[in-house]
Amino acid sequence: MISADRCLPHLDPTHLETPLFTDSSPSLRLSALIALCGTLFFSFLGLRDIWDIDEGMHAAIAQTMLLSGDWVTPVFNGEPFFDKPALFNWLNAVSFALLGFTEVAARIPAALTGLGCVILTWQMGRHVYDERTGFLAGLILATSLEFMILSRVVQYDIPFTFFVTLTLFCFVMGIIDTNKRRLYFLGMYAAAALAVLTKGPIGIILPGMTVVIYLVLARRVHLLKELQVLPGIVIFMTIVTPWFLMMEQANNGYLEYFVLKQHLGNFLGGEGALKPRHPEPFYYYLPILLAGILPWSALLPQSILRGWRSSHDDSNRMSLFMVIWVLAVFVFFSAATSKLSTYLLPVFPACALLIACYLSEFLDDPRKTARRGWIIGIACWLIPIALVAAYAIPNDPWAYWHHKSGIVWQDFEVFIAIFSFLLLTTLVLVFLRKNIAAIASFAATGPILAFFILLVMVPGVNAYKGAKEISMQIDYILADDQKIPMYGQMLDSALFYTRRDAEMIHGKENLQRYLDTPTRRYVLIRSRARTEAETFNGDYHVILRIGNKAIVSNQPATLR
Repeated sequence: MISADRCLPHLDPTHLETPLFTDSSPSLRLSALIALCGTLFFSFLGLRDIWDIDEGMHAAIAQTMLLSGDWVTPVFNGEPFFDKPALFNWLNAVSFALLGFTEVAARIPAALTGLGCVILTWQMGRHVYDERTGFLAGLILATSLEFMILSRVVQYDIPFTFFVTLTLFCFVMGIIDTNKRRLYFLGMYAAAALAVLTKGPIGIILPGMTVVIYLVLARRVHLLKELQVLPGIVIFMTIVTPWFLMMEQANNGYLEYFVLKQHLGNFLGGEGALKPRHPEPFYYYLPILLAGILPWSALLPQSILRGWRSSHDDSNRMSLFMVIWVLAVFVFFSAATSKLSTYLLPVFPACALLIACYLSEFLDDPRKTARRGWIIGIACWLIPIALVAAYAIPNDPWAYWHHKSGIVWQDFEVFIAIFSFLLLTTLVLVFLRKNIAAIASFAATGPILAFFILLVMVPGVNAYKGAKEISMQIDYILADDQKIPMYGQMLDSALFYTRRDAEMIHGKENLQRYLDTPTRRYVLIRSRARTEAETFNGDYHVILRIGNKAIVSNQPATLR
């Protein structure tokens, strides 16, 4: 049996001041992580509405799938949706079937797969390193700000990250546990197939790239013979092929669009059909990663460096694997032409494992260099916070943002103050050598900030980001078989709440033409300007305004 990676031996047990950091049973640590995730991922799931742009679209697709009975072709606004495969929609549709068309039901699949990611990370850490490091890794992942937020959102990214993590977990366990190696390696192909059904070929590219680079750099290419390639391909194709064939049969040209435009076009870029949707510069993901894994990103650079240095020791080959997992995926997405902040989420479990091993060594042997790393990392957050505050407080740039998104400047001031206070608290605890307390303070930072956003800032933002209330009003005044006339940007949450499709009106001239009729007509608009008069010109009447949205009509009317 190949020996697993291990952090430094526990040199000073006096630092272990809580049962969760001593030799407590795995069941106690698992229960603690489940309780933590239950609070962070599942509480108040229905507090805010389904929001526009992505959340509303994904919820509406799953709703249409369940109501229509067509489980092959995802449909959005009456048109086939070709951008992503169907597995995430299936999960949401099943949730709707069990719990009804509610905000909670829409978000349960993301919350469950977020919990699954934390458990997989904990399991990987305890097998690769030790029990304490595994618990720390689960704690770090669960309390990372972006991971917490996305585990409460109707998007593909958390389920996709779960299946990618499951794929690499099976590989790692196959390396460690020689007795069950064949079973784990076969499970790796099944998990990769589910990742592909969630988000496309990237589900096999990311873990495959990580595994191959690791085998080469660790000089373990001989393990290719034991990777069960042929039976693995059979398992992979058996899971993946049926849906793609049915989708192509039902929608001629789907595979060409999906492979060439949606994936090659977004990655390589180009003109026309291959033009990327979200072009960003190469360095785009560096601040995204640091902000996403906040506050633990203060320890990320030194944790990656520690993992790389320890990889030169044969007994630490798994640390090399974690470093490759982070860097290979980071470079891959950075090289892509199209970029979104959520794409980088699959590196978070590996980041959590590297930081956990760094902290575990710090608890055992709190050397000056490690303590200096803490201090520098926290200072790297405090300095930009101070610069932002120094600019924003006297210049008050929030009038525009308040109109656009409902953010209240005073709430943001409190957010900055809380964040600074928590970082300073951790810094003081590090100086006082209260190491467990410093970790606990850091772990509390992300949840406190997340719940401040949820409970204090979201209520004011809700009407700006979602369209529940105003869509229910226009649903009441439209004829039963009428689509929702919308001008400008699609308000996709309105489709979910009304179970109607939208009739999009693009351009001011088309809007004027639509309203220039003796028949009473209504249009739902999202205004990017301060008033509807700045959005378009003409004779119209504002029937209702909520947040940055309004119902306008060509005739005066009152809602019944």
